Amino acid sequence: IAAGIITLAAVSCTKDDTIRYNNATMGNVVNGKFTSDQGNIFTIVDQTCPGKLDTMKRAFVICDILSQKAGTDNEYEVRMNYISTVLTKNAILTSSLAEGEELVNDPIVLQSYWVSGGYLNIYFAVPVVSDSKVKHYINFEYDDTKQSDGTYTFHIRHDGTGEVFNESNDSKIALAYAYASVPVAQIIKEDNARIILNWLSHRISGNAISLTETAEVKREILYSKDAFQQIPAEAVASRSAYEIR
Repeated sequence: IAAGIITLAAVSCTKDDTIRYNNATMGNVVNGKFTSDQGNIFTIVDQTCPGKLDTMKRAFVICDILSQKAGTDNEYEVRMNYISTVLTKNAILTSSLAEGEELVNDPIVLQSYWVSGGYLNIYFAVPVVSDSKVKHYINFEYDDTKQSDGTYTFHIRHDGTGEVFNESNDSKIALAYAYASVPVAQIIKEDNARIILNWLSHRISGNAISLTETAEVKREILYSKDAFQQIPAEAVASRSAYEIR
């Protein structure tokens, strides 16, 4: 999954006749229509932002819910204020089969992680040289060597493909943000389970990120087959919180 830079546009609300302002959610795009992980179907009747859903497989959107379609329980007309593609793929990398570049473990800055719609989702950033053409890649690795009843371990793998940070380009270093998802319902068979998420992080002190110091991080997520969890608030917050040093 190639990671790219995305920027959140400011959202302004000028109408008062909406059902809900600034609804933020993630979901899948099928035949150009967006179905949220909550199971709601959105039809775009107004759009104030760039982006085309029909070019995406999975997306994160911010929209105003304008009206509910008559005779339906879950179909809505919306004003789309922000659209971002979500990096995703169907196949899950497993530890027992991973090799070579798949095991590269460059650090990331992980800001949010959650489960919704049968997917494990993350909102993350990686340092990049703003004018370089070096591609960065993100992968989810399921650790099938540590499988136990009710507990599933995943590693987030980042491959910076050799991007170099030094004094010669420090003024061009920026954070590239992206969303990524991987389906876990095909692996997790229990109705309720525990997900252990591991990644290598840049060390963070206050609002500064160290490009030379790292730390191994482990977090736990409770998984429920029938539960829906919407985008955490921090996933749509300002992206300028961190400085590179």
